[in-house]
Amino acid sequence: MDHQKESLAVEQLHQASLKILAEIGVKFGSERANKVFREHGFRQENGRTYFTEEEINKYLNMATKEFTVYGRDENYFINVNTEEVNYTPGYGSPRITNADGSVREALFDDFLKMANLVHMEKSFKINGGILVQPYDIDPEISIPAMVYASMKRSSKVIYGIQGVRKDQIDIFNMLEILFGGKEELRKKARYITFITATSPLRVESSAIDTLFQGCEYNQPIAICSACMPGATSPVTLAGSIAMCNAEILSCIVLTQLVNPGNPVIHEFSCYGSNVQTGNASIGSPELIKAGRYGSLLAKKYGLACRSGGALSDAKGVTAQAGVETAMCLFHTNLYKGNMAMHSAGILDSFATMSYEKLMLDFEVIDRCGNYFEDIEISENTLAFETLKDAYHKFWIIYSHNC
Repeated sequence: MDHQKESLAVEQLHQASLKILAEIGVKFGSERANKVFREHGFRQENGRTYFTEEEINKYLNMATKEFTVYGRDENYFINVNTEEVNYTPGYGSPRITNADGSVREALFDDFLKMANLVHMEKSFKINGGILVQPYDIDPEISIPAMVYASMKRSSKVIYGIQGVRKDQIDIFNMLEILFGGKEELRKKARYITFITATSPLRVESSAIDTLFQGCEYNQPIAICSACMPGATSPVTLAGSIAMCNAEILSCIVLTQLVNPGNPVIHEFSCYGSNVQTGNASIGSPELIKAGRYGSLLAKKYGLACRSGGALSDAKGVTAQAGVETAMCLFHTNLYKGNMAMHSAGILDSFATMSYEKLMLDFEVIDRCGNYFEDIEISENTLAFETLKDAYHKFWIIYSHNC
């Protein structure tokens, strides 16, 4: 790998992101956000907000970039930084793939079972999010219900869910009860507030409501952009990476305007596109290649990043699923994806979760952990005296027999 060439590419992508923010801007679908930008002197025209390089640098430098998030049981905690890998389970799938290959709608009972399984897996310190999207509960209450279930079923760090303001108020009211009130919650990171921009270059009101609520409680904001080259972003990887990064940077600025110093995470995700179906292609080499540069951009800013996961386009627990998942998880560890979403159970381009793949992915994660763990090298582990003694005894026996 040519690191000099790689560094140049990262700088070019960064400059392209700045050009997008300065000349095209981002549309924030909330008067609440637009008012904050106006009050701080940001240029706004035709419903879009524009950013200068100086503004980006100022608010990037203001953000808290390294911090610790604690679960209800404080033995479960994660260090958010540019080096340590933390896993989160599958997120958002509305269906279940059974062992025989049949597919059914996901139930709330599946959510509860998967929360239990994730809690028992030692390699996961984070639980929750949309483990599956259950069809048998009212959409009006599904988001707070899933967060409540995560609180009840696990004492690990809780991963959040984007939603409208009412949902977020309900969630943070529950967090207040769990952690001893608003002021106690503000003192320590407990809940990863997850938001996603809507490519191309738009942030919807539900993401903004979620961001504001997380900032009010000083909880970390995981800012995701999940673009699809050729569908919601330029068809080229370079253009998509630059746009994806620009969306994340614009939201980081908003967090710092709302709550200076608020912790943030750079959650880059750039999928391939299946031109036959129009769906995302999450098992392709392009996703891993894009993720490499997303990780490097985050590290350029000193931010923890999202990268990889256990992603696959396979329809079932097949060789294809194994190859794609192993490549993706290896990449996650190689480029130190601090927040690895979708790290267990995902199949069929996010469409389904599988209990069988969930358990197999746990095994792959453990194997990756073993591979990337340094070996101990000491006088004892080099075993020179043992080798010398065994070799000496071998030759005595061999010589005697001969």
